[in-house]
Amino acid sequence: MTCKKLRLGHVGLLFLASVILSPASAGAQQPDTVKLYLNYLPHRLTETSGKQYDLFLDVALSGQLAQVPRGAAPLNRARTLFLGDTGSCLFPTNIMGLDAGDQTATLIASQPVDIVSLRVYTTTDGASFTSLSDFDPYRVGYIEGSGSIHGLADAEKFYPIPSEEQLIEMLSLGRLDAFLGHHPDTALALEELGKPDALRVSPITLHNIRLPISFVCHDNEPGQAFVAAINTRITDLQKSGQIRSILGPHAELAAEAVDHKEKPEDMIR
Repeated sequence: MTCKKLRLGHVGLLFLASVILSPASAGAQQPDTVKLYLNYLPHRLTETSGKQYDLFLDVALSGQLAQVPRGAAPLNRARTLFLGDTGSCLFPTNIMGLDAGDQTATLIASQPVDIVSLRVYTTTDGASFTSLSDFDPYRVGYIEGSGSIHGLADAEKFYPIPSEEQLIEMLSLGRLDAFLGHHPDTALALEELGKPDALRVSPITLHNIRLPISFVCHDNEPGQAFVAAINTRITDLQKSGQIRSILGPHAELAAEAVDHKEKPEDMIR
C-alpha cells in the first residue's frame, strides 16, 4: 500500500493511498483500487467528531472496506480532488449538487443515505417573507462551496461564508437579512450554540431543493466495485434500523422519505 500526503488548508493533512478491494466486495470483477475523499462538515464529519457521518463511516467502512483510505477537505477542495482523480469517490454528496458539467455523465452514485434540504433562515423578529425574491440578494448568505444553490436566481450575488456559526452570528448582528442553510447541519449548529429556537426556518419548497446524499464515484471498474460494496452496507443498516440511531433525530432518511409535494402553505413554517 502506498500513501501520499497532501496539505489541505485549515482542515490539515489528508492521507490518501490505494487499497485493493477483495473479489468478494467487487463481485466477479478483478481487484480494483479506490480512495475516498470526504467533505469536511464541522457538525457531522471531521474524522474525529464522533458524530453523524463519522459514526456512519466507521460502521459502513468496516470489514473488507476498513482499509479504504479516506480524508476530509473543505467542500471546494474535496470536489476538485475528486473530479480530478478517476480512482476516487466522494462522500457525502449528490451528483447534481456537484455541478460537474459534462463530467456528470461519467459519475455514478450509491444508494442514498439521507436527504439534505436547503432552507431559508431569518431572525424570529424579522419581517415575514414568502420567497427569496423578498430579500436583497447581496444580503443573503450561504455556506461557501455549497452546490445546493446552483440554479437559484441571483445565486452569484449571495454572500459566501465559511461556517454555520458565522452565518448565525452575522444574521443576529444584522449584517445579513437571511441565509441559506443546509438541514440538518444548521439545526445541529444551533443546538451546539444552545440556541435551537433562535431563528425562523422555512423549507424552500418553491424549488424543492432536497438532495439525496450518496457516495459518488467515477463510472469505471474501481468506482463500480466500491458502489456495489457500499450499497450492501447501506441496505443492511437501513434494514436493521441502525442508520436512524447513527444519524440522529434531525436526519431525513432516504429509506423513510415520502413524495414531497410543493405547497404554497409550506413556504413558511
